[in-house]
Amino acid sequence: MSIFRKLLFPFSFIYFIITYIRNLLFDYNILNSKNFRIPLIGVGNLSIGGTGKTPLVEYIIRNFNNDYNLALLSRGYNRDLSGYIKVNNKSTPNSIGDEPFQIFNKFNNIHIAVDENRNRGVENLLKENNNLNSIILDDCFQHRYVNCKLNILLSTYSEPFFNDYLLPLGNLRESRSGYQRADVIIITKCPKKLSILEINKFASSVKLKNYQSLFFTTIQYNTTLLGSSSIKIDKLQNLKVLIVTGIADFTELLNFLNKQDINYDHIYFPDHHNYTTKDIKMIEKSYRDYVVLTTEKDYQKIKNLKLKNQLYYLEIETKFLNNGEDSFNKIIKKTLTN
Repeated sequence: MSIFRKLLFPFSFIYFIITYIRNLLFDYNILNSKNFRIPLIGVGNLSIGGTGKTPLVEYIIRNFNNDYNLALLSRGYNRDLSGYIKVNNKSTPNSIGDEPFQIFNKFNNIHIAVDENRNRGVENLLKENNNLNSIILDDCFQHRYVNCKLNILLSTYSEPFFNDYLLPLGNLRESRSGYQRADVIIITKCPKKLSILEINKFASSVKLKNYQSLFFTTIQYNTTLLGSSSIKIDKLQNLKVLIVTGIADFTELLNFLNKQDINYDHIYFPDHHNYTTKDIKMIEKSYRDYVVLTTEKDYQKIKNLKLKNQLYYLEIETKFLNNGEDSFNKIIKKTLTN
């Protein structure tokens, strides 16, 4: 451990005391978690950002929205407005957040709302929609005032929670022991092939409880780019390409592009970056004859600012490894029907 990290240890200890006491108050029902009349599915993590929550939320919607009346509640991170907002055709990434906006554009038959107060958000969704079967709560693992029937915890293969430390020493929002509240633990962004030895090693490190299920997923990229038109990704091999990202972790994306033999320049902004006309002018001036490739959640924000370059985005999906999809789907179905 570096000297700088050691200097942060006292601050992490203070953070540990605060989060430990808070969780203890919930564990002993001094602070109460509210139950609702329909099952809630929570998707969250112990660390800050970049674990693949949005692709998993989309996976659940894609596989179950035709048979069940689902809603999604998100905080709407980095939006301009606060309070409860029901997403509609007039919503923008700035007003509701980039991830809810992305999901609304892909699944227009699902009810979506944003609210930093999860209890209020759930209550309003239920008032507005009497026939909901379930509400998916995005990034809610630490929001214990809401009692989810199914808690799904995500952690990445390269930086698993059991090797991490509390903020600011590491990236954990609460102690590692918080994983025990999860019903399902998903290790995301895995290599496409995992040996039984690696799986068993992870399971041992997680210290899985008998009530928990462990799954491994990877990211699958769509080799057809969407945006200004629809083109195959190999068409970029002979073009000048600029990658623009405003995400927490772009490692997997760059690794994928490298495997496609694409040469590129890369501009990266903070996660959930709200692009400005200054950003767009900089791109147009410095990369005038480049094709711009970005992520799906960044695409609409850049497009709305009328970038003159050809603009494309790369879709991603969650794929379960080792035949885990059927078992995971059974867990979701059981949650929705019981």
